[in-house]
Amino acid sequence: MKLSPRYEKIYRKLPPAVWLLIGTLLLFILLSGFTNFNVVLGRTWLEQQPLKPVDALVILGGGINEETGVLSFKTEERVRTGAKLYLEDHIAPVIVVSGGKVGDNPFAEAPAMATLLQTLGVVENNILQEDKSQNTLENAANVVILGKKLGWRNIIVLTSDFHTSRACTFFRNAGAPPVTCRAADRSTVQQTSFVRRLQSTKVVLREYAANCYYWLTGKL
Repeated sequence: MKLSPRYEKIYRKLPPAVWLLIGTLLLFILLSGFTNFNVVLGRTWLEQQPLKPVDALVILGGGINEETGVLSFKTEERVRTGAKLYLEDHIAPVIVVSGGKVGDNPFAEAPAMATLLQTLGVVENNILQEDKSQNTLENAANVVILGKKLGWRNIIVLTSDFHTSRACTFFRNAGAPPVTCRAADRSTVQQTSFVRRLQSTKVVLREYAANCYYWLTGKL
């Protein structure tokens, strides 16, 4: 196909390194959108132990739409997995949902998570809300304080696979009782569309950046 003079000029003007960068970026987007590349990336940070009964199941928030108040699909996968562990596996007598208003977002994660849990069949009285945290460090600190007041001897921390390592490290560093790490079941929410795969890749890459940041600042 012959290019128009205008585009041919642009093509000849750009150095090979730029075209290589553009090609690499396009390949990365296609790989991310049409394959389970994000799953492979996410498992780099996976930490998971066998399930056993505990005093509390802690579900961490993972985002909520600031315009609609709808939970992100990553938060939803965590909540749906937690409901299954509670209702079918009877893994804990109480569920803690942890997540507040992040930044300028007018919606806190915990109330929306609690609402979804009730929709799925969890009794309201068995749901505790921690709605002040704005990040994982605060999730850990606030939940540990709550756990000490209630005398928890052990807990499960439930989050997305790529987030398990950092989250459980923060909980242990905050003085939590014995922690069992569990990754949310991705199959509970549709995540195989092109857009969802790209969104998942974006979230995983952000987790890589967060791990680097906290490692450099001595918090990991």
